[in-house]
Amino acid sequence: MARVYFKTDDVTHEVEDGTPLIDFCDEIEVSLSFGCTEGTCGVCEVTVVEGMENISRITEEERDYLLPEDLEEGMRLGCQVKIRKGDVILSWKKVKAK
Repeated sequence: MARVYFKTDDVTHEVEDGTPLIDFCDEIEVSLSFGCTEGTCGVCEVTVVEGMENISRITEEERDYLLPEDLEEGMRLGCQVKIRKGDVILSWKKVKAK
C-alpha cells in the first residue's frame, strides 16, 4: 500500500500501489481539480513535496506542457501521476471560487 498526504487539504489517503492519482481524488474530496485529464490544460498541476521516487515517471504530456525548471522543482500534472509505492506528499494552489 502507498500513502498520499495532500498537504494543501491536510488529508492522508492509502491506495494500492500503481493507482492513478485521478482515480481517487474525487472520492476523498480533496480540492485538487482536474480539467481535460489528458495532460494538456494544466488545471491539475501539483508539486511533489516529498516522495518523487514513489510516483510514476514524467510522461511525454508533462514534458510538452511543463517547463524544464518546473519539472526540476517537482511540479507534475496530477492526471498523469500514478502512485507507485511508499509515501508521497503533494501540494497545489487552491483555485478561488468566483
